Amino acid sequence: MAVQLGDTFLFGPGSHLWIVISDPAKNNGEFVIVNLTTDVFRAGKDCEMNVSEHQWIRQKCYVSFGDARKVTAKEAARIQQLISQNQIQQHFPMRTAVIKKIVASGINSKALATELKALLKT
Repeated sequence: MAVQLGDTFLFGPGSHLWIVISDPAKNNGEFVIVNLTTDVFRAGKDCEMNVSEHQWIRQKCYVSFGDARKVTAKEAARIQQLISQNQIQQHFPMRTAVIKKIVASGINSKALATELKALLKT
């Protein structure tokens, strides 16, 4: 199964939740991931997340657009491999409405790189 918009991952025990916020199918297999953190000073308040928005969230947290990364198709294949080997934990997908909220905030965020914003708009 290929990585899809809204997929979420934990890259190790105690890690931040990472969220796929652009559609790999529309960008030649490339996509943008962002993480959640409770550190408001690191993330800023561009996109506040609440407990009701995802099963992983236990307290108010923030999307860290400054930590956002573009994942290439080759890296995506490696992520899939590590998921199948239980080295990356896939979590519940993020609901469409929440993805739309994150994307809208990302497009307006000064912390998100222009190159990454372009992938959100396709």
